Amino acid sequence: MVNRKSAAIWLGAGFGLAVVGFAVVPLALEARTVASSLLRAQDRAVALQDQMASGDAEAASATLRRLQADTSEAHRISSGGLWDTAAKVPWLGRNVEAVQVTSASIDDIAARGLPPLVEAGSTLSVASFKPKDGQVDVAALAALAPAVTSASEVLATNAESIGAIDAEGLLGPLVRPVLDLQRQVEDADRAADAAGRVMRLAPGALGAGGEQHHLLVFQTNAEIRSTGGLAGVFVLLSTNDGKITLSDQAASGELNLAADGTRQPDAKLTDDERAAFGTIMGHDVRSTNISPDFPRVARLWADRAEAAFGKDVDGVISLDAVAMSYVLRGVGPVKVDGGERLTADNAIQRLLHGVYVDHDDPADQDDYFEAATGRTFEAVMNGRGDWTRIVSALSDAASERRLQVWFRDPGHEEVIAETAVAGRVEQGGTTPHIGLYITDAAQSKMQYFLRYDTRAKATTCSVDRGQVVSVTTSFRNQFSGDPEQMPWYVTGRGTRTAKGNQLLTYRLLAPEGGKVVGFTIDGTEQPLASSEVSYRGRPVQYGTLKVAPGDEISVTWRVETAPGADGDLRYFETPGIDTSGNDVRVPSACR
Repeated sequence: MVNRKSAAIWLGAGFGLAVVGFAVVPLALEARTVASSLLRAQDRAVALQDQMASGDAEAASATLRRLQADTSEAHRISSGGLWDTAAKVPWLGRNVEAVQVTSASIDDIAARGLPPLVEAGSTLSVASFKPKDGQVDVAALAALAPAVTSASEVLATNAESIGAIDAEGLLGPLVRPVLDLQRQVEDADRAADAAGRVMRLAPGALGAGGEQHHLLVFQTNAEIRSTGGLAGVFVLLSTNDGKITLSDQAASGELNLAADGTRQPDAKLTDDERAAFGTIMGHDVRSTNISPDFPRVARLWADRAEAAFGKDVDGVISLDAVAMSYVLRGVGPVKVDGGERLTADNAIQRLLHGVYVDHDDPADQDDYFEAATGRTFEAVMNGRGDWTRIVSALSDAASERRLQVWFRDPGHEEVIAETAVAGRVEQGGTTPHIGLYITDAAQSKMQYFLRYDTRAKATTCSVDRGQVVSVTTSFRNQFSGDPEQMPWYVTGRGTRTAKGNQLLTYRLLAPEGGKVVGFTIDGTEQPLASSEVSYRGRPVQYGTLKVAPGDEISVTWRVETAPGADGDLRYFETPGIDTSGNDVRVPSACR
């Protein structure tokens, strides 16, 4: 489904680009013909997506044939004769060529990328993967994997072609459409690649080759951590031949204990981890994910779970409260806590705030979270709701890094290593990575009221092909009212900061070989922390921010990349309550 949706989005973006481009191409008659063909194909692509999702194989095959005829016509007309000549004309040529590349890519997707998916859809639909009586058809998943992989390869090829267009050098009306297309193409390529990799691993993870155990972790964004939020509930899932059962559950504090009730020893940390994240990362499971490196965090969680549950843990699946609300869009309401209905509309408020207001006892809060997680899982496994919307919800959660996955098997982990669900922080090559990761420092649940947004821009390219990058984040504390009237479990005890304040520890991971050279709050220069702290070769700049109720502060970091790191940047951040921009592409200053 991810590939089908992504292909349709890509097609639509390409059509828009082509139509805008024709306004500046001096081939009016042919341009109108190409535009008409592409617009018809755009409508057919939308219809095709719906038909494939519903399993209407006959209609999908017919629509694909018509779509291919339209894209083939557009490609044929724009790829020869006067178009090739115009493409060689100085200044004008690059604009003509952009339309040609777009038309060719659209046609290639229609000719080679979509047919395997449509053919697979003749026997399989989204409904084929809906669990029945708690069991998934692993044979159906295995049968679809080759089609998804084939489509992914086509998307990757065309992503490279589209990405090679110099958008900034085009005529004004074309610049924004090309940049938007490149971004959408890159997103579609990543989504398709991730889907292909997941499809290869899903049958085994679902127990096609024997029983497996995976730890499901629920993170609460109200007490923020680098990977999303405090890990509040741990559920052990057992899978065997596609049948998934919920075998054990534990609240976060309980996972600090071994099966015999004694406290587990602290995990062994590296020097980098102790310097960047502190020893509490290895001491208390509730603070393990102060580190943003999900594979490392997941391994520590899995080791704790093995000791607590007495069973091998083959992998970890983590999602936050916002991801839960996405899933409920498709599942529909579930009943928790004496008949209360948890829905997509109220899940964030109930899971991140209401539960703490209504329940003073942490044990009651844990019971609520366990019920919400368990009953949502049971609803999914019983095949409730709109499975197409559920799959779409999981895709959205993965793109925002709200859904993350880790496998203990190194071979399986390597398959997903470059995907969004892996949550890695490593960086290599000429593409600089910057990550902003946030942790609550007041032992509160105040991040329900926290909102933040970031603008990253590469401003300068040096003679050694390094870049200077400005990362500006606005933090807003939307809490209002009297903090003394709010339970201390929400506001904190007031010992670390006044009740109602947001007290946040930030860690900015600079690019490998780079460094943070400046730091301001509301335009006033601030002192930098030690430049000697690093994690996996990436310098870590850290500090604490305080935001009073109703206030907003603007924080800017100036970051230098290593010499030669002249590619487009990639920006990551901790997912909060609002839709999170993760793995954001920032155009290079060295273009």
